Parts: sequence; C-alpha cells; structure tokens
Amino acid sequence: MADYEALKTRVQELAEKAWDAPAIEAWFKKLTAEGIPKKTLLVDEIIANKEQVLERVQRRGEECEFLSHS
Repeated sequence: MADYEALKTRVQELAEKAWDAPAIEAWFKKLTAEGIPKKTLLVDEIIANKEQVLERVQRRGEECEFLSHS
C-alpha cells in the first residue's frame, strides 16, 4: 500500500526544488541527438553501487518530468 503522506511530502519537495533547467535541457538534447549511451556494467559493479544507480535513475526521471511541465 502506498504511503500517501510520504508521497505528498516528496511531491512538495519536488515542487519547491530549484531545478538547473539549462543543464537538464542540455543533457536531454544530447540524449535525443546521440541516443542512450551504451554502457557495459558488470553485475557485481551494479550490485555494489545499487543505491547510487537507483538514485541516478530516479533523479533523471524527475528531471524528465520537470522538462515535460516547463
């Protein structure tokens, strides 16, 4: 079951966040021009850095969502 209070808090944090729009737009333009970079990661490396990988994926998703609303 979803923790609605935690979700509300996170939505509020994202709404108040100072986004670096030029950097996000530059990253997105590069991504659309060049495609998704190919990376070969070792399973052990992914597991060892699981939290950092998940945080990066979450942040990029939030940045894409920000772009879609600006």
